[in-house]
Amino acid sequence: MPIKTIVVALAATDDDQRIAERAVQLANQHQAQLIGVHVLDSLPPQDDGLPSAIDTAALANAMREQSEVQLRQLLVHAHRPASIQLETGKPHEAIEQIAARCHADLLIIGPGVARNLRENVFGSTADRLVRQAPCPVLVVRREVAGPYARVAVGLDPSRHAQQALHHAAQLSPGAALELIHAVQIPQPFIQAMLRAGTPKAEIERYRRARARMARQQIMEIFNERGPLPDNSRLKIIHGDPGLSLLRISRMKSIDLVAIGTQGAGAVSQLVLGSVARKVLSAAGSDVLTVSAAAVELRRSCF
Repeated sequence: MPIKTIVVALAATDDDQRIAERAVQLANQHQAQLIGVHVLDSLPPQDDGLPSAIDTAALANAMREQSEVQLRQLLVHAHRPASIQLETGKPHEAIEQIAARCHADLLIIGPGVARNLRENVFGSTADRLVRQAPCPVLVVRREVAGPYARVAVGLDPSRHAQQALHHAAQLSPGAALELIHAVQIPQPFIQAMLRAGTPKAEIERYRRARARMARQQIMEIFNERGPLPDNSRLKIIHGDPGLSLLRISRMKSIDLVAIGTQGAGAVSQLVLGSVARKVLSAAGSDVLTVSAAAVELRRSCF
């Protein structure tokens, strides 16, 4: 499916400029409709710090008008005039509802920050949107230097990883795709082999055999579901998948990392998978995520 509608959530922070620039760049690249969203803070019903004569209704209107002007200025360079939507309420719920209502093909957000202990446990607005958004989510971390040119995709046999690859190729069709599959052999197992007297050369042969098996498995799966893109290269590496992708995301040559977030149950709606959590928490590049919710919704539409 082409990218026709892009929703960008702007939070009135210092990150807004680069998030808006990436949203405009992608909207212009795909000739998509851009929808800018800002969730307003509700005025407290009683605030002893406010002057007694202040007109709270007028204050609320002034805040809305100011926010709309700011969003229009940030998105002014979109080829198609951006639509602006201002909402009140819980940010993740409001943004998610707008993305669903507008049938967004992509949601663009900043990384956000955890503001309190509860968010450190259950996640910030960004975490919640990554888990539950009805479409792929692009988390913008870097300054915009142009279209994405080199994209690393975390690949495994799951359908979620396949969807991450599909959406990464769709998002930036001209980019070179590095398909990364990490083979993790538990260190206690290696240590047990050494204690059992297994020569290091045999252990290395075992590692290479695991890598060959992993490559064959990935290729067989994609031969069944469709060939890998022509501009892609499959790379098998050894190590923890999350830490490996995190390290790759910090390479200057990588503009974007794409991952699928697995699991559609109640627990996964509260806690991101370990790979996604590691990458999203400290990535050096932008991150494209495709949630289980987005995959299931897209499948139900066809």
